Amino acid sequence: MLYSGGVPSYPIRAVAKITGLSLDTLRAWERRYKAVVPERTHRGRQYAAAQIERLLLLAQLVQKGHAIGGIASLSDRELESLLAGQPGRTVQRNASTPPNILAPILLAIGEFDAAAAADEVSRLAAVLSPRDLVYQVMVPLMHEVGVRWHEGTLAIAQEHMVSQILRDVLGSLNRLLRRSQSATRMVFATPTGEDHEFGIQASAMLASLAGIAPVYLGANLPAEEISEAARRTSARVIVLGITVPSVATAAEVTAIITAMPQTTELWLGGAGNHIEFFSAGRRPIRLEGLPEFEKECHRYLM
Repeated sequence: MLYSGGVPSYPIRAVAKITGLSLDTLRAWERRYKAVVPERTHRGRQYAAAQIERLLLLAQLVQKGHAIGGIASLSDRELESLLAGQPGRTVQRNASTPPNILAPILLAIGEFDAAAAADEVSRLAAVLSPRDLVYQVMVPLMHEVGVRWHEGTLAIAQEHMVSQILRDVLGSLNRLLRRSQSATRMVFATPTGEDHEFGIQASAMLASLAGIAPVYLGANLPAEEISEAARRTSARVIVLGITVPSVATAAEVTAIITAMPQTTELWLGGAGNHIEFFSAGRRPIRLEGLPEFEKECHRYLM
């Protein structure tokens, strides 16, 4: 990925991987139909993110039987309406609408096709930087899956499917950025009763990029196991994700603080990180999102 005037742009080969369209098809759609008109630089064609989203819309409609010549001149909103099966109506988009770049992933998840969803994520991972992958793909995907799960349009099994895909990405990233034995370690987990692990997955990826060795335990773990993992790995920080707090969660957090090594800090993230609990004077750092988590990581390493 390159930057033109501070705006990210993508070469044609990257766009082909993201959209699944061949290089010849991309060139033909530009030359014959002006479907999108990328910027021309000394590096060749450069596509903006909005153009990639438009190409994804066009590709989905062509797969449904529409001729590219008949839809290439339509606006993005008209394409969205057509894809939604509502020709002539405008589909209103808002800040919570997932980027179209996620559409193939969400479609595969909806069809319980884990292999196709994983392939789409891998395609994006091949062309985006790890940090862009987290913020442009993983975080929006986590948000959308969470929304659909709460609305009842996705089953628990599908949420678990996404968790496994992201866990595989995290494992690949950790292998790529393998740290020395002396690297600072952080334990990532959620307490007993907390099944939502998207937040700690994204945090672990960002920690890897900051030069930290993540010890990823996963979701729904007893306090004693989390504390013991921190002790045995000499972890300097325990990062705990809390989405839906309860009285039991407060007890678990208290137990972790009581049992964890004196040299270890506790960082709380997630929508439920303001949970109140009793502790013997040791207070956690409460994180208000991933950018603050990154800031704390860099502060900690200074």
